[in-house]
Parts: sequence; C-alpha cells; structure tokens
Amino acid sequence: MTARRLTVKLRTAAERYIALQSRALHPEGRADNGGRWYPVRQLPCCDGVRTPSRAYPWSYMTHCRTAAHVAADLAVDVDRLRWAVRRLRAESS
Repeated sequence: MTARRLTVKLRTAAERYIALQSRALHPEGRADNGGRWYPVRQLPCCDGVRTPSRAYPWSYMTHCRTAAHVAADLAVDVDRLRWAVRRLRAESS
C-alpha cells in the first residue's frame, strides 16, 4: 500500500469541498429569468446531470458541490480527495 501525502493541491481541493458543503462558499454560476442555475464552466462530469427546469432549478448547483465535481475541476483523484477531506476533518476535531 502506498503512503498518502496531503499535498498543497489536495489540501486546497479538500478545503474547497468542505466550504462548498457547508455553504461557506458557493459555486460560480448564474441564474436565468426562470430561476434555473447554470455553472460558469461546465465540466465533463456535468454531462449526466439533469438539465435545470422550473421544477428543479438547482440540479447543477447541487452537482457542483459534490466531490466528483470538485475533483474534476481541480484535477485531483476523487478517492484521494475523499481521503483528504476525512483527514482534514479529523485534524480539526
């Protein structure tokens, strides 16, 4: 088993994910006149997300707060990101 290191890039991604989950930070995006929210920059991981509608306007917003999206946005492995989040949360408690 390889030892994991908490690199600066991985720490930044984990801190961003934690901030998005706690709503201390919001994804960059805009809403249209119908209240549907769209990200400024769509990534390949966003392709499978339901297109926003008036009934479900926040589908992209919800996705942009996930570990998969943060990992894709910051070019880190999602499993390593989850590990880093657990480590940061353990350090802070």
